[in-house]
Amino acid sequence: MSKTKYGFGLVGIGMGGVTHATQFAEMDDVEFVACYGRKAEKAKAFADKYGARNWYDDFDEFCADPDLDFVVVCTPNGTHAQHAIPLARAGKNVIVEKPLEITRDKAHSIIDACREHDVSLSIIYQMRFGEAARKVKDAVASGLFGEILQVDAYDKAFREVSYYRDDAWRGTREFEGGGTLTTQTTHLIDLMQWIAGPVKSVFANCRTAYHDIEVEDLANAMLTFESGATGVIVSSTCFQPAMKSRIEIHGTKGSAIFNGEYDELYLWEVEGDPQKIDAPEGFRFRDTTDPYLFPMERHRANLQEIIDAHREKRTSMVTGEEALKSEEIILAIYESSDKGHIVEVRNP
Repeated sequence: MSKTKYGFGLVGIGMGGVTHATQFAEMDDVEFVACYGRKAEKAKAFADKYGARNWYDDFDEFCADPDLDFVVVCTPNGTHAQHAIPLARAGKNVIVEKPLEITRDKAHSIIDACREHDVSLSIIYQMRFGEAARKVKDAVASGLFGEILQVDAYDKAFREVSYYRDDAWRGTREFEGGGTLTTQTTHLIDLMQWIAGPVKSVFANCRTAYHDIEVEDLANAMLTFESGATGVIVSSTCFQPAMKSRIEIHGTKGSAIFNGEYDELYLWEVEGDPQKIDAPEGFRFRDTTDPYLFPMERHRANLQEIIDAHREKRTSMVTGEEALKSEEIILAIYESSDKGHIVEVRNP
């Protein structure tokens, strides 16, 4: 008999932890059992504020909590493996905030550990759970746009200097792993390959243009998809004013432009379809520069799908192997920028 409530835990009580804790409170089949933080005072304060039953500052004790069914890992990118692998060994179903990890080897080590210990592994790519993204994906899959010719992603954001200064791990190769591509635009890259299929090769340029950080805050890439379609990625955290991100799909029979973060369809025009959208009323390009101000409903939808998959004894939509697809594209972009030539994308 399926549980009516599942015990959830959080590893990491920063910005990502706040996002998930607030969504736990909105879900009927989730009980927030425990959180883990390195400092006892902060862990206790977080538990008190967001309604966790327990808190821990000892990770081994956290892993041993018998009431934890799922644990969401929201620590810095480059520390995901060191938390996810012990959780898998402890028999917990693992949920990792994107990206899965910052290196190919560490990403595979998480996948292998979860498989070895027979627990599920799911990754948070919440933009897949918007109506606009699903509408465009279904249209591409059904051939509504005809042959897909071009798929572009524009992520022209801005982050204040304090964004990197106040969290010491941000902007570092060791802990963030990459910059705007790895932490921000990974969502759009996930949508691109989910909708349009595998990327065959990339040619890219990445640089640090504005912030005093070790990783890129501006990247441009040209893509060739296995289908023959082409595309571009523009990714930045240094453009002012910040603009809403968008994905553009162009086929021989129509086009669509949408935003996955706000779940907005900006343009829709297809041969034979009476529905036409051309910049909804009140549309603005300008976006907030506050990294805490974003819609969280799709995080909840992502978590709910993971629970439903577990209950129905099926794999969730975004498995570790699925998350590797966007990571391999990003790794190829970095390699292309470093070497100055086209790089083939590895098949994960």
